[in-house]
Amino acid sequence: MEVRKIGITEMKKTKVLVLAGVVTFIVQTVSAQMPHRVAVLVNENSQNSKKAANIFAFAHGVPGENLIYLDLPDSIVTGRAECTPDEFRTLIYDPAQKIIEERGLTNQVLAWVYSVDFPIRVVTSTDDQKQMSILGVTFTRGKIPSMEMIDQGTFFSPLFAGPIKEGGPKNPSRSFDVWQGGLKEKMPLPSMMLGYIGENGTDMDTVLRCIQNGVLALRSGISHPVELVQTDDKARSGPREWQYEQVKAELAVRHCPIEIYTNPPPAQTNLMGVMTGAADVNPLDFGAFAPGAFAEHLTSWSAQFQKPQTKCTAWLSAGATITAGMVTEPKNTWTKFPHARFFVHYASGCSAMESFYQSILSPVQILLLGDPLSQIAVLPVEIKTVGLGKEISNSIDAAFVAEAKFPISAKVLYSALFDGKQIKEADNLTLIDIPFKTAGDGYHEIRIIAQALSPVTPGGFKDFPVIINKKGRSLAVTGMAGGALHQVLVKAIPDGKDPPKEIFLLWNGRQLDRKPYAANVELSFDERIVGEGPNRLQAVAVYEDGMEVRSPPASFTIAFKAVAE
Repeated sequence: MEVRKIGITEMKKTKVLVLAGVVTFIVQTVSAQMPHRVAVLVNENSQNSKKAANIFAFAHGVPGENLIYLDLPDSIVTGRAECTPDEFRTLIYDPAQKIIEERGLTNQVLAWVYSVDFPIRVVTSTDDQKQMSILGVTFTRGKIPSMEMIDQGTFFSPLFAGPIKEGGPKNPSRSFDVWQGGLKEKMPLPSMMLGYIGENGTDMDTVLRCIQNGVLALRSGISHPVELVQTDDKARSGPREWQYEQVKAELAVRHCPIEIYTNPPPAQTNLMGVMTGAADVNPLDFGAFAPGAFAEHLTSWSAQFQKPQTKCTAWLSAGATITAGMVTEPKNTWTKFPHARFFVHYASGCSAMESFYQSILSPVQILLLGDPLSQIAVLPVEIKTVGLGKEISNSIDAAFVAEAKFPISAKVLYSALFDGKQIKEADNLTLIDIPFKTAGDGYHEIRIIAQALSPVTPGGFKDFPVIINKKGRSLAVTGMAGGALHQVLVKAIPDGKDPPKEIFLLWNGRQLDRKPYAANVELSFDERIVGEGPNRLQAVAVYEDGMEVRSPPASFTIAFKAVAE
């Protein structure tokens, strides 16, 4: 039996991600799919789920408010990792939507990211060929299509960008923001999963490496080779071969190297993609993968881990960053698998998740694994503000102007978050007004998001810390130390003319401890609640007049260390 002990290490202001012994410096995020647009769902009862979520959110800049914790029983995440439609709604969908609504994120969140240790399949029928993946039932917001549509692959996604036949019409690549603007209330709920570590799945090191490579993908660019492989197994290779020539032509315009092979291709280095069709493959035969790479081998059961045939996770173990597999027998229906135009969307600047959902016509039985925010085509942006001071003491100073500069001539859309919540929807107005009247004194963060007006809406964000000072109140975390029984002790000292009546710890939208204020009061939290990896928390003082004053965030890393019993 192992006894796990936690060490707490203060983190420097520079964002540093440590994965598998590699130190990666995280620069400003640049993406079509912005990180504040995703909710990260976490299994409250899994330390691995918390660790993967903490590292993913930190690496990509997902606001802490967007992490949603769910109380899941082991029965739906072990073994076959499946649940019923009712369990999905009562244990996952409804509780997550309730938290999102309570936090005021309903219009902000467009997609979900499942951490590890979630069910992967939803048992919608006793017929194995008519079951759905958890991503499929999330996409339909808990509604189950007819069994015939599931089985035959005729449930058609409104996000699919075509074509459905050789030479047929197709749509340009678009971000989820653009799709949502057109579909409005008919917008489905796309999702991906960071990894599968259940029965016969990968280890956590593979999950964390995929996240690391999802960040490093920005450096890969579109210059690395893609292989579209035709095999003698026509039941699996044939359904997509008609797509290859058109996709090769589209990528040639973007100067993306892509080749169609009729024989096994030679091993290469820095592969950005492999699409093939076979029951059994050895991913290592194809060579080495660049960060951000997608690889997949159209076959049955590649995400049903109690069945034969090579699993989709084999590609991740071999170095790919993202993959796709079927949770059931799909009858090699091409509409259920990624179209080869995945690589066109990816090279156009879409995220991995956006690329998947524009290339899968019937995404109800598929499991998508890896880093959903991985992106290989970027448009750098410089963001600054005019008139925003470090301290704001009146409503006049609460209004300022944002400025963004792209390397191309483009109209710019500006949006903004205040403490992780959207206060300005994307438009071309540069004036931003923070909610000074309702905000309490103390530390706050403003995120300015700038996107180029185009179908893919590339762009980036920058966070600006500010202090609000209306009544001369402030709060600072002055110390953190390990205590007994997994407890972490936190000291925070307020400043101002009047003392607060209460004080509490705020972490990822949740209160960890709350006590009446007294001199030298000490707050605490259980390190197992927040989990391993990078974390941030704030102390919050509550005053008699209702004002809540936040401290600057305390950033720290939690690492579990196994010691002898």
